Amino acid sequence: MKSDVFYFTARTHSHDQSMSKFKAPLALKKIGIEQRIKNGDKVVIKTHFGALENIRYLRPSYIRFLCDFVKELGAIPSVAESCGWGVPESVSGTHTEYSGRATEEEYLKVALLHGFTEETMGAPILMLDGKTGEDIEIQKIDGRRFKEVLVAGRLREFDYLILATHFKGHPSGGFGGSIKNLGIGCVSKGGKAEAHTGKTFEIDFENCNTECRNCINICPTKALAKDLNNKLVFEKEKCKFCYMCASVCKDKVINIGTVTRDEFTAQMVDNAKGVVEYFGKEKIFCINYAIDITYQCDCTGGSDVPFVPDIGVLASLDPVALDQATIDLIHQSSISPHSALSDVKDLPTQGPYEWFSHTPRFDPESGEMDFSGKKSNHWELQLKLAEEIGLGTRNYNLIKVEIQSKK
Repeated sequence: MKSDVFYFTARTHSHDQSMSKFKAPLALKKIGIEQRIKNGDKVVIKTHFGALENIRYLRPSYIRFLCDFVKELGAIPSVAESCGWGVPESVSGTHTEYSGRATEEEYLKVALLHGFTEETMGAPILMLDGKTGEDIEIQKIDGRRFKEVLVAGRLREFDYLILATHFKGHPSGGFGGSIKNLGIGCVSKGGKAEAHTGKTFEIDFENCNTECRNCINICPTKALAKDLNNKLVFEKEKCKFCYMCASVCKDKVINIGTVTRDEFTAQMVDNAKGVVEYFGKEKIFCINYAIDITYQCDCTGGSDVPFVPDIGVLASLDPVALDQATIDLIHQSSISPHSALSDVKDLPTQGPYEWFSHTPRFDPESGEMDFSGKKSNHWELQLKLAEEIGLGTRNYNLIKVEIQSKK
């Protein structure tokens, strides 16, 4: 059975064809939000505030108009993100392209710099997994690689979830769309770590430096301590699996493992399954903003030239169909002569073509980005795994909606 995906072009000829104020709320109406949300319902709008130095994240006005629309329905909106993997820059002492997102305090400063505040949104701004990523709900699933998922705990406070996703590339999963917004964005700090590294969590107690207290000082739940002999002690029942201890362990006695790109993709999809099973598929509305489509994720400081023109806004109750439809529209486009893809030898310039098969990606062997354009179908693997695990279908009806100007 096919899922409906509603599509609004990015082209506008007047103010009443605005993607932010009119098309996005209308897209949500098309997927039935008015029939479900009731007066007084609490609605969380999950988006991405962008990383420091990133300029391709969704403009705040897109999210503000969603907040206003939710209020028009009589509901109460909040705008949310979740804590990034790792420790604050104030702890690490090192600025990287991932800096600024490790805790609520740190990330809300970035949100402020990028224009996301309670004043600009007209709604509260919060981290779904708490101040340091320790607020979790453990959801049991029958996944390919995971049997438990660390869902962001503050989802429990809301009646409905709007995934407001900036669609773009991703150096490991192939692309970042609604599936990734579920599987990375709606899990805890530790859930992100587990997607990237797996469930390994091993401590080499014997080789721990007796003078070092880095992991003890950073642990938000006091699960780590030293005994009378200055030996490290771990109380697992207190642990909320934020994995910050591993980030500050200079002697590398805490091992959280490594995975391949295939394994990362499968684990991200498992996470998405856990979020959907925890929150309820019927309470999730998905909207993709296919604009400023770069090969990079919004979680990096890089903001390369978009490799195709803006597509528009798409919405569905089915995140798999939605991401598939968005990919297909991108693959029908022509590439920008100024983007990273224009540097790849022997690529055509006109679509249709599988552009996502040739976008730059992370090479786990070298630890560097690979700009060669060598073919990789991780974008398709993500969709295939998501369909097989029951998140949705890749078969869809694309319904293009025209908004006639009132002038």
